[in-house]
Amino acid sequence: MTGVASAAPFLGDAKFKHSFEVALSKLDPDPAQPRRFFDEDALNELTESLKLHGQLQPILVRPSDEDDERWVIVVGERRWRAASKLNWDKMLAIEFSGDRKSAMLVENLMRADLTPAEEAQGLQDLMTEQGWSQREAAANLGLSQARISRAIRILSLPAPFLAEAAAAGVTSNVLVGIAREEDPDRKQSLMARAVAGNLTVAQVNEVRSKDQSDRLAGAPGDTNTTVRLAKGRDLSVVKRAMTALLANKKQGTGLTAEGRKLLQDLRDVVDALLHD
Repeated sequence: MTGVASAAPFLGDAKFKHSFEVALSKLDPDPAQPRRFFDEDALNELTESLKLHGQLQPILVRPSDEDDERWVIVVGERRWRAASKLNWDKMLAIEFSGDRKSAMLVENLMRADLTPAEEAQGLQDLMTEQGWSQREAAANLGLSQARISRAIRILSLPAPFLAEAAAAGVTSNVLVGIAREEDPDRKQSLMARAVAGNLTVAQVNEVRSKDQSDRLAGAPGDTNTTVRLAKGRDLSVVKRAMTALLANKKQGTGLTAEGRKLLQDLRDVVDALLHD
C-alpha cells in the first residue's frame, strides 16, 4: 500500500534502538501473525534479492515469553524465511518494545501484492486494534479519509464474491462501485460481470449514474438544477452547497437521516462523473 507513512509514532519508540546480529536458529515466527499465506514466487524473488544485495533492513523482534535465549519475529518473517532458504547463520534485528500487533498489521498493509479486499481488511483490523475512526486512521497512516472510506466499503460485499474477485483481478474502483449499488438485482448482475472479467469502472459508473440521476431528478425541489448537476452542465450549485455545509459544520448543526442519505447519493454521482 503506497502512501502509508513510514514514521508511525503510535507503534512505540523501538525505531530508535540499535540493530544487532541474531542467529536464525534462535528466531521463531509470531503465532499471532495475521498473515497466513506466503506467496512462493514472491518469496523466491525476495530470496534472490537478499542473495544479490544482502539484508538492507533489520527485522523487528521481541524476547520470547517462554525462553530467555530465543526471539519472536514481530516484523520481517518473509526476510527470515528468505534468509533460511539461503542457509544464513545470522541476520540483523532490532528489539521492538512497542505495539507489536499493530506493527505486524502495518507491515502487511505495505505489501505490494495486496488484493483490494486484503487491503480493506488490513485497514479495518488496524482501526479496530487502535480504536481509530476513519479520520484518525487517515491522519496516522498518511492516507486520505476518502481512500480509507472507499476501501472499507468493499468489505460490505459478500466474502465468497471477494475471493472470486481477487482471483479474477477485479480492481478496487470496480469493487467500490459495486458496493455502492443499492438495488440487489443490479448488484448481483454487476458482481457476475466482474468475476467474468466483463466489467470496467466506466461501465459500473454508467449503470449507477443513470439510476442515481433518475432518482435525483424525481426528488422534490429544484429538479432542473439537479438534472443539470448530474449531467455536469452546471456546478455553481456545488459551490453554494459546500458553503452552506461548511457553515452548518462550524455551527455544530448535525445532519438529519434524510440529509445524510441525500449527500451520500450526491457523493456517488460526483464519483461517477469524476471517473468518466
